[in-house]
Amino acid sequence: MPAGPLEAGILARWQLSGRGSPAHVLMIEDDATIADMYRVQLEHDGYRVTIATTAELGFTTMTANPPDIVLLDLLLPDRSGFEVLASLNERFPSHPPVVILSNYGEPAMIDRGRSLGAVEYLVKSRVTPADISGQIPTWIELGRRGGQGES
Repeated sequence: MPAGPLEAGILARWQLSGRGSPAHVLMIEDDATIADMYRVQLEHDGYRVTIATTAELGFTTMTANPPDIVLLDLLLPDRSGFEVLASLNERFPSHPPVVILSNYGEPAMIDRGRSLGAVEYLVKSRVTPADISGQIPTWIELGRRGGQGES
């Protein structure tokens, strides 16, 4: 029996990693409520999710269990998301695509995130976890091609 749209979508997400396993999403977010809200949606949609509550835990995960994409908050307890992105560029030159999820939508902040290499910069109040989940395949592909998204 052929797979329906839901099953086909989940299968596609499983194959995104290129390793025959679910695409691995690393979310660096210190707010447990927000992190859990995204984790539930992403896991429901077939992704494997790791939550890091600090930048250092994110770097540890990058080393031990490399993700296919990083969802990055800007306000973390140990450093800013911009500092995290700059460090990723130094420590992991071929790091996966990074999507910034922030409460701040000022043009200067968006420009800074993009200039540091984020494939996308999104304001949390303007997107849902389902929106994010649906865009992950596009962002992973953009990351593989070295591109940036559109606002």
